[in-house]
Amino acid sequence: MNRISVIASLAMLAVIMTWPGEFAIAWAHAFPNEEQPLVGSTITTPPSKVSITYDAPIESLFAKLQVIDGAGQEQITGPPSVGPDHRTLSVELKPLKPGHYTVRWSVVSEDGHRTEGSYDFIVSRSKP
Repeated sequence: MNRISVIASLAMLAVIMTWPGEFAIAWAHAFPNEEQPLVGSTITTPPSKVSITYDAPIESLFAKLQVIDGAGQEQITGPPSVGPDHRTLSVELKPLKPGHYTVRWSVVSEDGHRTEGSYDFIVSRSKP
């Protein structure tokens, strides 16, 4: 490539990356803003549900949320649900015993981008 082509390509890329509106929306993904229980937390009262609030609307059809105990057993009582705000994903839990739990999530934002992740929390024995 000659020098003029390189400069023109870089200028075009800069315009596209800073363009407001459709281009910015097309690159959006949904990422967690808030989790309950909190990421990496140690709690003494077992939660009755896990919920994650995302920074962008998500599609309920493609939303997945699992809670796995230290033995690899799933601890949910039914399918996850997306709240009316289209940003909160939650699932009801079986009664949790003290131990280590992993939350695994996978969502598709309303613009079609898929994201996934996981985090851990611990339920400890209550202090006497």
